Amino acid sequence: MLKTSILCILIIICIYFTIKYKEPFTTYPCNQELTDDEYIDHMITHHEVAVYMSESHLHHTKNPIILDILRNVIRLQNYEINLMKDSKIVDKTNDEFSDEMSMTDQNTKKSYRYTQGDFTKPNTPGVSNTYCDPGFFDMSHNKNLHDMTDEMYIQHMIPHHQVAVDMSKKILQKTNNDFVMDLAYKIIHNQQLEITNLYYLSKTKNMFESSIL
Repeated sequence: MLKTSILCILIIICIYFTIKYKEPFTTYPCNQELTDDEYIDHMITHHEVAVYMSESHLHHTKNPIILDILRNVIRLQNYEINLMKDSKIVDKTNDEFSDEMSMTDQNTKKSYRYTQGDFTKPNTPGVSNTYCDPGFFDMSHNKNLHDMTDEMYIQHMIPHHQVAVDMSKKILQKTNNDFVMDLAYKIIHNQQLEITNLYYLSKTKNMFESSIL
């Protein structure tokens, strides 16, 4: 009787903590099948985190190559954030991404067209198995990244970019939307290039620093 009561209590405790600490659906968006609207929403927050991290590191690096990468991330991803926000044509009834650019009347071949970047190390043609860190989509998780070193920035930004590439390759398998297709390919091409640059920079034995930065 006592063993049964203890077992019941343990089960109740397990259920309680499972419910209490269960991650919401949107915590791991890169592991889910997203709609066009969800892809746009998650990519906006994903870009905002990258911009925040890059802006935070601007005044800490003394490496001119890192500085150039930071400026490019800030410039390009701010542009894409504004582009995505502008694309969100508000529907008064559900406030969702407009589907008016979708080719719903055509049998569009849903596939991803490989490019040179897919075969440039460390990129891969398929979707990677990169861990989907919730911090990639939540600004509050990154408030402690003000004092990053160049090495920390590189180690964090490579998987951060890879998650965006993976999400974009996945959405291309299902979307009919011209805007989403174009955006996804832009994100893949740009971030694969940055992944390559960051990767080879991480392999450099002597990280050059400038005294004038």
